[in-house]
Amino acid sequence: MKKSGILFLLLVVLAAFLLNASYFIVYEDEVAVLETFGKLTSAIVNLEDLEKVNQNLSVSGYTDISVSTQKGLHFKIPFVQTVRKYSSKYLTYLSNEELINTLDNRRIQIQTYAQYKVADPIGFTIAVGGNFNLAYKRMDEYVYKTVINTANQLSFNEFFYKETVEELLNEKLVQLNEKLVADFGIYISDIGVNRKTFPANNIATIEQKMSKEIEKESEKLTAEGDSEYMQAQSAANREYAEIVAKAKEEAAQIRAQADAEALKIYQESLNKDLEFYRFIKRMDLYKEMNGSTIFLDERNEILKYIKGYQVK
Repeated sequence: MKKSGILFLLLVVLAAFLLNASYFIVYEDEVAVLETFGKLTSAIVNLEDLEKVNQNLSVSGYTDISVSTQKGLHFKIPFVQTVRKYSSKYLTYLSNEELINTLDNRRIQIQTYAQYKVADPIGFTIAVGGNFNLAYKRMDEYVYKTVINTANQLSFNEFFYKETVEELLNEKLVQLNEKLVADFGIYISDIGVNRKTFPANNIATIEQKMSKEIEKESEKLTAEGDSEYMQAQSAANREYAEIVAKAKEEAAQIRAQADAEALKIYQESLNKDLEFYRFIKRMDLYKEMNGSTIFLDERNEILKYIKGYQVK
């Protein structure tokens, strides 16, 4: 009884093991390959990558490998078939720091990055055996070469304009992906320069050059500022002189007009009343004599209007 119970338990465990080993699940963010006795027989890929995978199979001659886009539950033969699954999400690649030369033979130390994914699990398995570390080394060769070609087209200053660098890299990305997908089953969606630094032995020289350039630019701006100030000052002085001269001219014209008008009125008054003119002149004389002591004959005409005195 005990032996039969143990045997039954062993059969249950074996059945559970075989059942568990006879199926696998491929999730939406995964791709997979199925091997039978170590030979690739089928693959499960993303729908958007199906055309790339079929094209690679046609070129490489592996036409006997079946390809499906059906994710989810799949079955396999235990001990005969094995499954390799890879993430199909975009991953980040960072290169080692490398020295490059720009178009004007200036050296920059850079590190590049790329957003990549496994688009063709068949090609990825064949090329690097599913080893991401090995894939990194192979990507270094391809990505670094692309960045080098880009740097050789740009001057030192242009290389620090992010938009310029990205534009050139994106132009080369299509050609780069054709090689990566065909050779390693890897597809890159974005590539760029993550960091730009100067070689340690060049920093002192660069600082001196930058200091001289800043000093030169400062002197240039100072000279331009002084020139602008002198021009503005000269213009202001000229405008001030013109305004003063115009004001003096207008004032002289106004005074001349006023004097002419006064003289006209004065002459008209004389023509109308000579006696009034004499009266005015005597009043002016009285003002001048104010506070003075003089001796006059009582019949002098000057005394005519003083205290009502009338000359007889």
